[in-house]
Amino acid sequence: MSGTKFVVVKLKELIKTVVFAVLGVIILVGLIWFFLSLGDNDSGTYRDGVYHTQVALGEESAMVSVTVQDGKIEDVALSEVSESALVFYPLLQSAAEEVCKEVVKNQSLTIQVSEQNAYSAQAVLEAVAQGLEEAEK
Repeated sequence: MSGTKFVVVKLKELIKTVVFAVLGVIILVGLIWFFLSLGDNDSGTYRDGVYHTQVALGEESAMVSVTVQDGKIEDVALSEVSESALVFYPLLQSAAEEVCKEVVKNQSLTIQVSEQNAYSAQAVLEAVAQGLEEAEK
């Protein structure tokens, strides 16, 4: 009888070893797959296309266009701005140009803008953020 117990104990150890070996292989394969898939994302984080968003400027509005190419932000432009909006918001055009340049350069919405353009830049940035939400993969 003691011989049978000896074989049962060895069988339990063998089963434990096999289970841990299989778990180790699964974890190793998972880590390799995870790190290899990180390198495959060369196309960027956005779908290609032109995304339009409206900016509310009091009673007026303007259109912000975000162009994405090869998964990266290529251009941000302010369009369809009425004359009255430019009169009421004289810094809007310069703020939009500044935001465009910084967003394309940094590929991010986290940018620095001058304090004199803070309100106008914030309005344009919010519109760019909405456009990029549409472009997310």
